[in-house]
Amino acid sequence: MHGYGWMWPMGGMMVGWLLLTILLVVVVCVVVASAGSRSTPDETGSARRVLAERYARGEMDTEEYHRRVAALR
Repeated sequence: MHGYGWMWPMGGMMVGWLLLTILLVVVVCVVVASAGSRSTPDETGSARRVLAERYARGEMDTEEYHRRVAALR
């Protein structure tokens, strides 16, 4: 049958779908892993520093400061 053998069309399609499925799983894993690591310690530290500066200037009270610091964790 056109030089491919009688199982090539079905076998090739199965291999193609398997490779496509593996590729999609890898892409989803990479996206999930990168989304989980967006908050770096430097970003959290700089946010705490800004909150401390605003608290020192009197722009927020103690309760609000502690609530916002807790939200960063």
